Amino acid sequence: MDFNFFNIKKNAEKFQSFFLDLIFPIECLGCGREGAWLCSACFKAINLKPEQYCLNCKKPNDFGQFCPPCRINYDLDGVWIAALYDDRLVARAIKSLKYYFVSSLAGDLSKLLISFVDTLLEQARIVRPELAAGLAWRSFRKIQGLPSALLNFKGNLIVPVPLSKKRLRWRGFNQAEILARTFVGHYGREMNGRDLVRLKHKKPQAKLSEAERLYNLKDCFVWRGADLGKRNIILIDDVVTTGATLNECAKVLKANGAGEVWGLVVAKG
Repeated sequence: MDFNFFNIKKNAEKFQSFFLDLIFPIECLGCGREGAWLCSACFKAINLKPEQYCLNCKKPNDFGQFCPPCRINYDLDGVWIAALYDDRLVARAIKSLKYYFVSSLAGDLSKLLISFVDTLLEQARIVRPELAAGLAWRSFRKIQGLPSALLNFKGNLIVPVPLSKKRLRWRGFNQAEILARTFVGHYGREMNGRDLVRLKHKKPQAKLSEAERLYNLKDCFVWRGADLGKRNIILIDDVVTTGATLNECAKVLKANGAGEVWGLVVAKG
C-alpha cells in the first residue's frame, strides 16, 4: 500500500508539473526562448566578476580577502563573488529563484559559481609554483593572500547558509542548499547542510541598515555538529550585501573549531 501511495503521489506531482508547464511555459529570462530559464546563449553572455575586493572597504585584491585594517572586524576570512548583481539577467534569475520559487534556476546559478571557482583555482595553480622560486615583491604579495581553502581545495567542507524553519516553510526550499548540492556534485566535495542551524526568523536583511543587520542576526545561528578540527569551510549563499549573515555563520563555525571560513555567493546585492 505504501508503494502504491508513493507511486500515486509521484504521478500526481508529474501531472501537476506538466499542467503548470502548459499554462506557464518555461522561457529564457534573457531572450524569451522556450525550453530553459537560461538558454545556453544567454548563460554564456553573463560575465563573471572580473575583480575581487575586500567586502568592507572595497579595496581590490586577488582573492576577496579582508584587508588587514578591516580584518579585525570579521570572523569571516573573505568573500568570493561570482558575478555582478548589476547584470540584469543575474538579478532576474536570483529574484525568480527566491521570490517566484523557480527552484530549477539554482542549477544554472550554481554553474556560475563553478565557472568562477574554476578561475580561482587556476589562479592558485599558477601562483603555487612561485612558493619555491625567487619571488618579486608583487608575487610575494599575491602569495600572501592565497587562501588555504584554495591551496587545499579538496579538504574543504561546503556548508549552505541555513534558512529559518518559518522561511523554509514559506519558500519550500533553501536556495543556498540547492546551489551547494550542484556545487559539491561537480567537485566531489563533502557538504554538511544539517548542522549549521538558524534558530530565529528575523526581519529580512535587505530592509535594514548595517547596524540593524548586525543586531537582527545576533545569536541566530548554532552549530550542532562535532568539532570541526581546523577544517576550512566554504559557506554558500545566493547574495551578499554587507556580509553580516556570512560573518555570523563564520563566528559560530570558528567557535566550533573551523579553520578558514570563506563566503561564496552568486552576486553582491
